[in-house]
Formats: sequence, C-alpha cells, structure tokens
Amino acid sequence: MDLGKRLLEVREAARLSRAQLAELLKQKGFDVKTYTICKWETGVSKPTVELFLAICDICRVMDIREAFAGKRLLRLYDIPVSAGLGNYLDDGGYEMIEVESTVPGSADYAVRVSGNSMTPRFVDQQIIFIHEQPTLEEGGIGIFRLNNDTYLKKLGKGCLLSLNPDYAPIPIGEHDDFGVFGKVVG
Repeated sequence: MDLGKRLLEVREAARLSRAQLAELLKQKGFDVKTYTICKWETGVSKPTVELFLAICDICRVMDIREAFAGKRLLRLYDIPVSAGLGNYLDDGGYEMIEVESTVPGSADYAVRVSGNSMTPRFVDQQIIFIHEQPTLEEGGIGIFRLNNDTYLKKLGKGCLLSLNPDYAPIPIGEHDDFGVFGKVVG
C-alpha cells in the first residue's frame, strides 16, 4: 500500500485542496502547512497517527481499513468523452472506482466512451484510463478539447483523426480553442 498516494486520493475524493485540508486541520488544533501535506502525499514523510485520524475524519473516511488496505481508486467522470462528433465537457461530478492491478500506474482518472468513431480499439460505453498531460505527440491517442467540445481521437497533423474510417478528420484551425486533457493509457 502506498500511504501517500491513498492520502492524495482520499483528499481528492473529499474535493479538498491541500490549503483547505490544512485549514480544517488547523481548526482541529493541528498547525500543518500545505507543503507538509504535499510531503505526505508524495511519500517523503508520513503524518502522525493523530493527524492521520484527523484527516480521515475531515475527509469522511467511514472505513479506514477498507480505504487504506491497498485498493487503488480512480475518478470516473460522469460525463462521457465523445468518440464521434464531440460533446461538451464541464467540471461535472465523478465517482471513485476501484481498479484492477492491470490498469497502468500512470492512469490519473477514467472516462467512459460515447460513440463509435474509435472502433475497433475503443467501443461505446467502454471505460478508458487517462494520464493527465497538457501535450501529446502527433499519432498519440488522447482526450482533446476543441472549441468547448471534447473528443477521444488520434492526433494528426493539424487535425483529430478517428480510427473508424466512416468519420472524417476534424480540422484544428489556428484560431480554434484547442487543448489536451491527457493521453489514453489503458
């Protein structure tokens, strides 16, 4: 079990920033800085038992054994990513899902596929795992933002490509709002 990683996941599941957690710990009588929380979450150091229990209380961890028994949890976002003609992605909700050891360690979150433009590799309703990164090399498959729509596509030269030949490339114009959410890793 990686205690630091689990502390990070528990804090994120409670939708708290490090600064918010530090403030809530302060209200419980613990003077903890955000950089200390960062050290705990990266495994550089560990909280005391009292601080650990306070964090569990603040983050509403109901079953400490279950939460810290080596299970890996990832965010699965409620809004699916389009493998088709695009859909709007906002800061919607998510649920924490337990993932198998076969899910790459580099996966930061999961999304569900909507559509068939990336068949046969990705199918409608399939859960895929994403590594957050702001750029992707040409030929890479990832999650992209293009003018407020999101896509699961392959990055081409100046366009987004589908694996299904029934879908035409989507051009990326020089004035388009384009960004990369991350790379598909599983």
